[in-house]
Amino acid sequence: MISIKESTYDDIKDIQSLWADEDVMRYIWPGGLHETEEAVKEWLDRFISARPKQNHYSIFEDGKYCGETQYRIDEETGNASLDIKLLKSARGRGIATQALAYSIQEAFKNGAVDLWVDPHPANVKAIDLYHKLGFVQKEMPEYVIAMGEDPTLYTYMELEKNDFSAKFEKSCGAIVFKIDDGVIKYLLVEEKSGFHSFPKGHMEEGETEIETALREIKEETNLEVELCTDFRISEQYQLSEKPGVTKQVVYFLAEYKDSCPCIVRPNEVKSLKSLKLEDAINTIEYENKKEMLKKADSYLKRRSSN
Repeated sequence: MISIKESTYDDIKDIQSLWADEDVMRYIWPGGLHETEEAVKEWLDRFISARPKQNHYSIFEDGKYCGETQYRIDEETGNASLDIKLLKSARGRGIATQALAYSIQEAFKNGAVDLWVDPHPANVKAIDLYHKLGFVQKEMPEYVIAMGEDPTLYTYMELEKNDFSAKFEKSCGAIVFKIDDGVIKYLLVEEKSGFHSFPKGHMEEGETEIETALREIKEETNLEVELCTDFRISEQYQLSEKPGVTKQVVYFLAEYKDSCPCIVRPNEVKSLKSLKLEDAINTIEYENKKEMLKKADSYLKRRSSN
């Protein structure tokens, strides 16, 4: 389960270790950057005091620290710098794409006009990823050079909001459950195609992930739910009907108690099924969704035992 959260003082030691990692820093600070805990705290304080125009996020996979991503919106130009650093152990599994997409969306939501990055030209994988997200290589502008960036050393790339929207789509929803006589039952949506999934839908402009999830659950099932945002899991894939477009779907956990689910969109939803874990797993066709459900169930059982 990938989680991306605003960094706090609890993350300082992880940030220190990340910066000191020679492999992580080889393109920007050979040998690693070794800062004291106090220096990192002062650096992080600048982000905290400037939120949401600047923000720094810590990235985790199943509770294990993976790296950082950040953006900074320049007050004069409205353009924002973007950055990501991942430990070697966290690469190659789509974590960077998910984290960057999240940071990009937050930057645009909070007023960024354009985003820019300047990876080292030898960092081919990073450049390929930025291209995939819609970044375009351009001449480095004077205001970025004035910040200390060197156009002879780095590859300057920009991303406009419309270009990102054309390359990336996002939906949000939840693994919806109820507790019936001490037994957890999960709500599955049988789509018109016959496949089973969880309530979800497209994120509209200006919405947060939470707002989208709550709206889509209501629109698909007519349920009022209590959302658990401490649990956040996502899947990412290429859209076969839209070559070159990446789709990300974020799921939270959501509990309903007194109300009953009903079909609101009969043109999209064939049926709604409330099932125990084993039955739900046997009903779901896709392995990745089965794994999501197992993680959600484990999370709920750990939470109830604490």
